[in-house]
Amino acid sequence: MNSEKLRTVVVGFGRIGSGYADDPVMARHYRYATHAQVLRDHPMFGWDAVVDVSEMALDSARERWGVAIAEKTLDKMSEQYQPEVAVIATGPESRIETIEALPSLRAVIVEKPLGLTKTAARTFLGLCRKKQILVQVNLWRRADSLFLQLSHGLLRKLIGEPQCVFGIYGNGLMNNGTHMVDFVRMLLGEVERAKAIGPAKSFDSGPLPGDVNVAFTLRMRSGVLVMMHPVDFVRYRENSLDIWGDMGRLSIMQEGLKLYFYPVGENRAMQGEREVASDQPQELSSTVGEALYHLYDNLALALMDGRPLLSPGNSAYETMEVVHQILNSIK
Repeated sequence: MNSEKLRTVVVGFGRIGSGYADDPVMARHYRYATHAQVLRDHPMFGWDAVVDVSEMALDSARERWGVAIAEKTLDKMSEQYQPEVAVIATGPESRIETIEALPSLRAVIVEKPLGLTKTAARTFLGLCRKKQILVQVNLWRRADSLFLQLSHGLLRKLIGEPQCVFGIYGNGLMNNGTHMVDFVRMLLGEVERAKAIGPAKSFDSGPLPGDVNVAFTLRMRSGVLVMMHPVDFVRYRENSLDIWGDMGRLSIMQEGLKLYFYPVGENRAMQGEREVASDQPQELSSTVGEALYHLYDNLALALMDGRPLLSPGNSAYETMEVVHQILNSIK
C-alpha cells in the first residue's frame, strides 16, 4: 500500500467497476471504460481494496487487478484499510451505508442517480456535507475534453446560437436519460421546464427499479426547446444530440464517438437562400475514451488545492430534479 497516494476502495465491482474492460469492441474506442482501468494507471490514487458480494468479482480483483484487500462487507474491509476515497458503484439504495461505514473518507466518486428518490439523494448529499466529503458524480461527459471546449464557447463558435435540439436515448430515463439531460445542461445551460410527451413504457429490465422510457421536452432558460425520444436498445443502441444553430449544425452521435459539424452555405435549390450542408460534414476528433480518467484527475486536484469539481453532487441533484419533473408530468 502506497501511503503517498490517495487510499482508494471500489465498492461494487460489476460492469462499470471492471466488467466493461473485457469488451474487445469497447477497447478500440475507450482507453478507460471502467474504474478499474483508471485506478490501475492513475498516479494519484492508491487502489488497495474492493468490496463486492460476488466471490467471482473478488477473485477478479485479486488475480487480474492485483488488489490486496478484497472482501464481501465494508466492516471486514475497514478492519484492514481506511480509505480516503470510495468509488461507489453499487445501487443507490446502499450509498448512505457506505458513507457511514467509512469514517476516514475525504471524497467519493459515485454513480448516478444519487438516490431512488429526491429525499434519499438530499439525505446522501447532506451526510457528505456534514462529514466534509467531496462528491464527484460519474456523469462522465462533464470531464470530456472536447465537450468541455464545446461548453466553454466552441459550440457557439461553430454553430452560433442554438435554435432547436433533438436527442435520442435508451435503457431508461433514470439511466441513460439522466446522462442526456445532464449533457444538455452542460452544453446549453439550465432547464426552465421539463415535461413528458406521449405514453411512458416501463423498463423493468434496466438497472433501476421502476424506470421508464418516455419522450420528453426540455425548455431551456434561453428559450431553446430540446426534444428527446427513447429508442429500443434491443434494436440498436444510441445516445445522441443534434443541435441546430443559426450558423450551422452539430451532431454528437454514437455516445460521443462521432461528432460532425455541418456549416451553412448557399442553398443549392433556390437563389438567395442558404442551407445547412448536411451532406458535407466536418468531423471533430472524439475524446470520450479518456473522459473517466479526467474525472479522477479533477477529483485529485480538488482534494489537493480546492479545484472546483467538474461533476459535483449539487449539479447532479439539479439533473435529478429535471428527471423527476418529467416523471411527475407522466402522472
